Amino acid sequence: MYSLAGKRCLVTGGSRGIGLAIAQHFAREGAILTLVGRNTDTLTDALGTLSPAQHVGSAADSQEAKHSFLDFDTPAPYGYDILVNAAGVSQNSLLSSTSADDVQALLDINLRGTILGCQAVLPRMTRRKSGVIVNVSSLLATKGGKGASVYAASKAGIIGLTRSLTAEVGRFGIRVNVLLPGYINTEMTKDQISSQIPLGRLGRVEEVADAAAFLAKNPYAHNCVLNIDGGLSGV
Repeated sequence: MYSLAGKRCLVTGGSRGIGLAIAQHFAREGAILTLVGRNTDTLTDALGTLSPAQHVGSAADSQEAKHSFLDFDTPAPYGYDILVNAAGVSQNSLLSSTSADDVQALLDINLRGTILGCQAVLPRMTRRKSGVIVNVSSLLATKGGKGASVYAASKAGIIGLTRSLTAEVGRFGIRVNVLLPGYINTEMTKDQISSQIPLGRLGRVEEVADAAAFLAKNPYAHNCVLNIDGGLSGV
């Protein structure tokens, strides 16, 4: 298995929830973390749980962040070994009542941000002929859900992006995989009903982090679409 010790890892959405849990798990295995997020105060709090680590204090969907991914204390031409795209926002509104601004925000943060993150790290990974990308999608990308139409569409786009990238970059030694968490016990899903889930409970962020670590470390894991949903995708 691939070791995370000493690997430079960039995590978008790394200040809370699934992104922070992944960062903490990777740090325990010796990775050197850079976190990306919108709120500098929240990022600073997250850094207090990690060592060594640093942060890029800008939105993951911005062009500014795309360049910061490369320039923030990252010696050229090396760059990052691992990118985890975990930034995301949720939706709780019918399509008919979702404003154009909300549609744009969901697409920008969930999908465009993931695309920009991949664009930022791929040139150096390609030159180095190694690298790992773990994208975080959602069970709703394949299952859909009332009040989550735009969210589901944005997360489905991440699956399409991942599958396409695997064909583009595998020959350069770069592996790309995607996680599909179900209802995880975070601020985004705390009101969901666990009785819907065959295992009878919400997932834990640490369980998603374990799966992300597996995808990052297994040298033959490429083009994996991995459900972490307690069996909900089967009902």
